[in-house]
Amino acid sequence: MDLTSLTAMWWAIALLFITVLATKITRARITNIDPQRTTGQLPPMVNGLALLGLLPTLLKKGLPPMVNYLYVNYGSVFTVSCFGVIKVTLLIGPEATTHFFQGLESEISHGNLLEFTVPMFGKAVGYGRDTATRMEQMRFHSEALRASRLRSHVSPMLQEVEVGLFTLCVCVCVCVCV
Repeated sequence: MDLTSLTAMWWAIALLFITVLATKITRARITNIDPQRTTGQLPPMVNGLALLGLLPTLLKKGLPPMVNYLYVNYGSVFTVSCFGVIKVTLLIGPEATTHFFQGLESEISHGNLLEFTVPMFGKAVGYGRDTATRMEQMRFHSEALRASRLRSHVSPMLQEVEVGLFTLCVCVCVCVCV
């Protein structure tokens, strides 16, 4: 293995480790919630058997009619459980989502979710910077990645690939002949 592939492998292992660690911490926090501290009722549960019953609707009409059926039968907030493996709580309609539009930032903020990227990219890029600088960087990247801007790079990229392939073919032919 050369040095670049070895480095890439270690970066991939480190990223996998960080992802697994973050998942375990998140799941531990979710399971350690004190039931006495939570107030209110849990939303109705749509189990796997009910989902199997809705499978023909999903295949014939698509996802929106199926979700509309669940909304009519279970209300604006319900949890879909795929045989206990995956649980997803859906909030549908304005009555269920008003908090996200009227709540305080401290109540609905998820914090800096991507802070783990700072050691990878450094403190000068992305989440290592303050919010204003980060937004300016994102605006710059989104402007640079627009389709109209990318179209101007197609011709030089094609030329580079053609020259690279020609050089590679010449090198292979020379190596095979020698």
